[in-house]
Formats: sequence, structure tokens, C-alpha cells
Amino acid sequence: MNQVDQPQMAASALPFEFTGTGGEFFKIWIMNLILTILTLGVYSAWAKVRTNRYFYGNTKLSNSSFDYHADPIVLLKGRLISVALLLIYIFLGNLFPVAGLVFAVLLSLVVPWVIWRSIQFNARMTSYRNVRFSFDGKLGSLYKYILLLPFIPLIVAVIIGAVVGYQSYSSGSSYFGTAGFVIITIGLFAMYLMVPYIQKAITAYYINGHNYGQGDLSAELSGRKYYLVYLSLIGWSILIMIGLSIAIGVVAVLAGVDTSPMLQGLASAGVGGAPDISALPTLGTLAALSLPFLFVGIWFKAYTTAKIRSHVFANTKMDDVIQLESNMGVMRLFVFYLVNFLLMVATLGLAYPWVKVRIARFSADATLAHVTGNLDHYISQQQNYQSALGDEMGEAFDVGADVGLSF
Repeated sequence: MNQVDQPQMAASALPFEFTGTGGEFFKIWIMNLILTILTLGVYSAWAKVRTNRYFYGNTKLSNSSFDYHADPIVLLKGRLISVALLLIYIFLGNLFPVAGLVFAVLLSLVVPWVIWRSIQFNARMTSYRNVRFSFDGKLGSLYKYILLLPFIPLIVAVIIGAVVGYQSYSSGSSYFGTAGFVIITIGLFAMYLMVPYIQKAITAYYINGHNYGQGDLSAELSGRKYYLVYLSLIGWSILIMIGLSIAIGVVAVLAGVDTSPMLQGLASAGVGGAPDISALPTLGTLAALSLPFLFVGIWFKAYTTAKIRSHVFANTKMDDVIQLESNMGVMRLFVFYLVNFLLMVATLGLAYPWVKVRIARFSADATLAHVTGNLDHYISQQQNYQSALGDEMGEAFDVGADVGLSF
């Protein structure tokens, strides 16, 4: 861990804890599900509020819990607006495809605003010891991170490719057409390379825009750390895929399985001929071959989540009073993900309430707050500033926009 990742250890370390149980949440979840179905989805707003209040109320720091204050009616209005816009898009797309496309483009321009309002609302509806959170991040920054920066490489490549393509058309040469295609491909690749930077920028924007009373959250994140995590993941990917391929080949040889007919069947389909169905792998064979890769995919998810979460929390603080820390290890998270996956598969999804509670408890157990000074005194100061936050927001769109920090 480099220096930027080292949290400044304070006088006391307070653990987060989650006190809910799967049995308790199952009763809430099943009632929410039944009422949502009976009301054709209308009750979903109340279900969301009940669920959030249960999980917030059972998440504690220093023996005090968080609270969620949203009004279900407000959530319902936002959802009705979203459904109305979706129906308009479907109607226009079926009857007037061009108008539907234009409407979809206009909707995409509204997406950052919707996310921004959702973050503001969810922050304002959250409190700890009767002090509300808030969010004052600028809307323009979100437009830059979502609709501008990610597409700059592609836009530049398309412009250059179009110029090269036009030269190809004018000269009758195929060289420029090939070059234009290569340029656009490079632009797409450059766009992919922007992903770690955009993830870092949005995460920093999300944290730095939050306040607790008049206390400011801040995060100094390293783009270099994000790229190192993803470069390491690529290296691990290559090594693991090579190892898996060798292992599968060795097992096939030891089991006396002749893979050449299967390869010939796949090759016949790849060259435009009719595939030899009898030579293609069976569903059971495909499942057996894909299972190791499924586990590898789960490990990839655990690796990126644990590494990035550790970096983000180690560099997130509030007013030099609270410094966060994450001790979520990669292998520990991998086993946790794997158990949750097996539980969901074995129960056909009925284990969802227990899995959701497991996630909340696991996340809380892996999080510490290093506190400098007296936390009670700090909370009292924020309570005195509470009136400066303004009235409740009355507008909400149900968008999950916590950039994964809840886990």
C-alpha cells in the first residue's frame, strides 16, 4: 500500500455494525412483494421506503443508527413520471421510429440531471443522530463526467476517420478506408481506457459533494491507483485464463475425452458452413467448461471491489475528525460472493432477504471510522448547524447512484 492509501490513525477506531437479521427482513420483503404485485407496482414506493428504513435503522456507528426519512408519495410521483416517459418512448418508437430516436437522445441528455437529483434527494433523506446529510455537487460536473469526457476519444476518432474516409472515397483508394476503420477502432479502445479515470472522477465528485450538517466530506483519490488496479486485473486475467485452459486440456486428456470432433464442429460453423450438430459440445459439457470461468468472473469482481474500496475509504475523511478505513480482503470477499451466489441458485432466489442482510453485515464489519477528538461533541456542533440545510426536497427519481460505496 503506498502512502496515499495510508489512513491517518486517530485516537479511537469505531466499527460500523449491522444488527438486522434475515428472518426479520424476510417478513418485510415478502409483504412488500405481495402488496407490490396486488397493486400493480404502486406499492413499490412504500416497499422501497420500508426496506431503506430497516437497513438504515439497523446500521450503527458508536451505538447510534442511521435513519431514512423519504415520503413514499414523493417516490411514487417520480416513478410515475419515469413510467410515463418510458411509455412515450415505446409509443413513438413503434409508430414513428425517427421521433422515437430523437426522444431517446433527448432523454439521454436528461440522465445526468436525474442522477443529480436522486443523489441530492437520497442524501437529504438520510440522517445520523438527527443530523441530515446533503449534497451540493455541481450539475455541470456530472454532465462532464457522464456525457462529455467518456466520448471525447471516440468523437475525435470519428472526425479523423471521416476525413480519412472522405479522402479514400475521393481518390478511389482502399487504403484510406482501412486507415479510417483503424482510427475509429483506436478511438473505441481509447474510450475504454478512460473508464478507470471516469470511475475515479465520479467517485470523488460523489464524496466531495456530500455534507453532514455543515461538515464536509472529502476524498483525494489517485487516478494512478485505479489504473494500477485494472492493469493488475488484466495481468491476473491472462495468467488465470492460461492456467484454466491448460487445466481443462489436462483433465480432458486424463479423462480420455477426444476434443478434436468438438473443435471441428465449431470450426465448421466459423467458416460459414453448416455446423456439425453431433460434433458440437452438449449443454452439460458447456456448463462444465463455463463453471470455472464463472468462478473467475466472481474473483475479478471481488478483486476490483476490494482494492478500489480500500483506496477510496482510506482517502475519505470528514472535517479532519473522521477518517474511514476498509479492511475488506480480496479472498474474503470472493468467498462471500461465491456463497451468496450458491445460496441464490440453490433456493431459486428465495434466499434474497438473507443475502441482502449478509451483504449489509459484511459491509459494516469491514468498515471502521477513525475518530479524532470527541465524536459526541462534533455531532452536537452539527446539530446546532442543522437549520442551515433548508427544507426537505420534494422531488425524487429512484436511481441507484451511490457509485458502489455502500459495499
